[in-house]
Amino acid sequence: MESELQYRDPTHITDADKKKVNDLMSVGDIESAAQTISDWVLHKKEGVDVRDALSEWALVNARVAEYIINNFDDFKGGMNTLKADLLKRQTDVEQRQSDVEQQFQKVVSNATKDSEVILARDSQIYGSFPTLDGRLERMESLVSQYVPMGFTVTLKHNQNRKPEVAVSYVEYAFGTEPDGFGTGPTGSFGGYHNRSVQCMVDYPDMNTCVIHLPRSEALNGKPVFEVDAWRLIDGYKTLTFDLGENIDTEKALAGNDNNTASIDTWEGYNQ
Repeated sequence: MESELQYRDPTHITDADKKKVNDLMSVGDIESAAQTISDWVLHKKEGVDVRDALSEWALVNARVAEYIINNFDDFKGGMNTLKADLLKRQTDVEQRQSDVEQQFQKVVSNATKDSEVILARDSQIYGSFPTLDGRLERMESLVSQYVPMGFTVTLKHNQNRKPEVAVSYVEYAFGTEPDGFGTGPTGSFGGYHNRSVQCMVDYPDMNTCVIHLPRSEALNGKPVFEVDAWRLIDGYKTLTFDLGENIDTEKALAGNDNNTASIDTWEGYNQ
């Protein structure tokens, strides 16, 4: 009975009716246009009018979709323009900063009179540096990459032994892609940039190992035991700590709360 009450309008949809819908759309009153077409579908008595109403609804949806697409393209274009402008500004700022640093280095270089300091700027391996500080900075950067000191990871493994520790690094391993499975850069599926990491290990007791890593390997977060190894995950970057086979999983999991990772600090230095 409900359907008989609904299909009670015997009048046909006219061109004037369609124009009213188009006028509503042209001023952005999509809700009123949709309501009008909805009433046609619900109440028109003749099948030809219902089909006409459905046709109008399809056209309305097409116009809405076109509007969304066009506006999205405009928005995307605007954002790309803004991004390009910001990158250019960043490049300009970095260039100005580089120029200022070079000018400052020249001032320092010309102001230095001590012959021993001047001679210490030159390296037989890496060539000449404008200042002694530049050479020391270069040495520190190499130390931070290859010497296992500067970043310390402590694992409460609870295995009642002193296991050998192997550390590896990988990017975009399964489960670490920022936008979901398989969304990493081209060629990164399953992880890439895999490499071993230099480390030194201390054993304060039979259930704990303290792992010293180069400062450049530092990641944010806390290492936890998962399945077969300890992992420190920071975004798409992962450090894996392999303590060998025959791991007592229950004991390893029990130590997760006591695992830590921290950057080493020295007196007068805190980075």
